[in-house]
Amino acid sequence: MPYTEQQFNLPELAGLSAKQIEVHLKLYAGYVKNVNAVQAKIAEYMMDSTANALAIAELTRRFGFEFNGMRLHELYFEALGGNDEMAEGALTKALAAQYGSMENWLAEFKAMGVMRGIGWVLLTYDEKSRTFHNVWVSDHELGHLADTKIVIAMDVWEHAFMVDYMPAQRADYVTAFLANLKWDVITARFID
Repeated sequence: MPYTEQQFNLPELAGLSAKQIEVHLKLYAGYVKNVNAVQAKIAEYMMDSTANALAIAELTRRFGFEFNGMRLHELYFEALGGNDEMAEGALTKALAAQYGSMENWLAEFKAMGVMRGIGWVLLTYDEKSRTFHNVWVSDHELGHLADTKIVIAMDVWEHAFMVDYMPAQRADYVTAFLANLKWDVITARFID
């Protein structure tokens, strides 16, 4: 079954221009298109899986990159459109309990966001150990912690900010991203 590109009705975002969002959404649309194309090609090659074993293996590996790129962008855009109001609730209390304060967690998350390199910074939650992890993910499929729930997905590939910010201004982008979060959406990811 093909995947459908989600539509995000985003308001004007502080520090992130409409042009930046437009460019980023086009990139997301490409991931959806590629997920469907890779799945179709794998199905075609499976008609003669012996003759096409090498192509199937490479496409299967590529599928993880395209699929995670699609899903991470969906998590990213779903959480945008808020106003930086961190409502007191289960998520903020749990983060403060683990990190000593929300400020401590936020400082660590921001520090990861400005590290050299491209990728994603994720806040994940391990339901088994009831612990949060700030995680660096390089190429969409590299670095995820198995069986953890993604609570926040912050894109730190250049395409996420280069319309509005130069590489040396990445910290400004991180601040803008965090200022536009919908904390009710993020809290629901933690609770569900």
